[in-house]
Amino acid sequence: MEKEQNTVDTATEAEQTTPPKEEKKKATKAQVTDLEQKLAAAQEELAQVKDQYQRMLAEYANYKRRTEQEKEQIGAFTKAELLTGLLVSLDNMEKAIEAPAGDEYKTGVDLVLKQFMEALHKLGLEEIEAENAPFDPNVHNAVMREDADGVEPDTVTAVFQKGYKIGERVLRPAMVKVAN
Repeated sequence: MEKEQNTVDTATEAEQTTPPKEEKKKATKAQVTDLEQKLAAAQEELAQVKDQYQRMLAEYANYKRRTEQEKEQIGAFTKAELLTGLLVSLDNMEKAIEAPAGDEYKTGVDLVLKQFMEALHKLGLEEIEAENAPFDPNVHNAVMREDADGVEPDTVTAVFQKGYKIGERVLRPAMVKVAN
């Protein structure tokens, strides 16, 4: 009877050890299934993010191309406007050259110069004030210095070449002589 009891105990032990292994397998399978679902979800999200990224790159490339085209168009338009404004002065200069020399000739050239300067002024060109002004290295280019009586030091005494600016941007500094 003792043998029978041993056999029954061994069988009971076997039954008790088997279910935990199956439970572990089931739990492992559940974890694997859960991880596979998470992986699939992550892969789907990655695909969506890649798609958004590629679309954004395409939009940026299109934006960049459009911007370059607009810059070119604006540049061409600006050149056309500038040249259209100067054509009237060019026409009048040609007429002045064909005119006989004399007082009327000088008057004609003066008028053409005035008209030319008005066209440039409309485009925003301004002359930099230099004569008898305090020297400013931002807008003046000192090419000579002189000892001048009755003039404050660092004052512009002569202008060799006029300077011009558009707004705050200096196109060409005035070439000047400055008092010591």
